Amino acid sequence: AYILTHSGIPCIFYDHFFNLGFKDEIAALVAIRKRNGITATSALKILMHDGDAYVAEIDSKVVVKIGSRYELGAVIPARFVTSANGKDYAVWEKIAAGPTLQRS
Repeated sequence: AYILTHSGIPCIFYDHFFNLGFKDEIAALVAIRKRNGITATSALKILMHDGDAYVAEIDSKVVVKIGSRYELGAVIPARFVTSANGKDYAVWEKIAAGPTLQRS
């Protein structure tokens, strides 16, 4: 999850994708990366780092949690929804702002 959600140029090993049963998880993370335009120069903001949890926001569009901690309190910003998860990781994407309502 770290390599595919953070800035840089990720590498996916053939065995991990085809032989070890991670194809669906890796494909979901690649789709999140593409959908949000994460690149080698994407901005990183670490929201939390502790012994059992690391949480970072990438380009103000994606949040990733790595570690065994389940409860994160208010660390995940508002307007983010879970888009992928697995053993000891979760990924949230920012939802688009709704239409602006005008008052008459």
